[in-house]
Amino acid sequence: MRGTDMTMAFDHLGVLASSLSQGRHFLGNSLGVDRWTVEFEDAVNDVFVQFGQCPSGMCYEVVAPRSPSSPVGNALKRRINVINHIAYRVADLASHAERLKDAGFMALNEARPAVAYGHRYIQFFVNAQLFLLELIEAGEHRHHFVQQARTDCGRNAVTARF
Repeated sequence: MRGTDMTMAFDHLGVLASSLSQGRHFLGNSLGVDRWTVEFEDAVNDVFVQFGQCPSGMCYEVVAPRSPSSPVGNALKRRINVINHIAYRVADLASHAERLKDAGFMALNEARPAVAYGHRYIQFFVNAQLFLLELIEAGEHRHHFVQQARTDCGRNAVTARF
């Protein structure tokens, strides 16, 4: 790991919701989140995601199930881990994964590409205290937020599907 950039840049706080519109409504009404990215349909990870930003600059990711077998479905059914994870962008996922393993974290899955990050790799880790951490191998990535007017059905006009 010597010579490797070990900087971790905060990216988002992940929040589970039954649908993206439900998550937008909750975060908008409770925290004033009013800037949103496009919606992303991620078939590889079996989720829909959308990022929102509140006036203080905090970034939230709404994660909703794409199918009944989606990995977020069980947590929603059991009403646990609604505030689900903290995510950091890193330059080198493998180096940070090694450091987390040395610190007592275990990988929950293999690194997989994520649509919302231009198919760059993401990976989730958990420790004995059930602290859930996501690493995103996209050190320079920035979300693109837009001001959006609410519609009657609560959905945005643009959805990215890959």
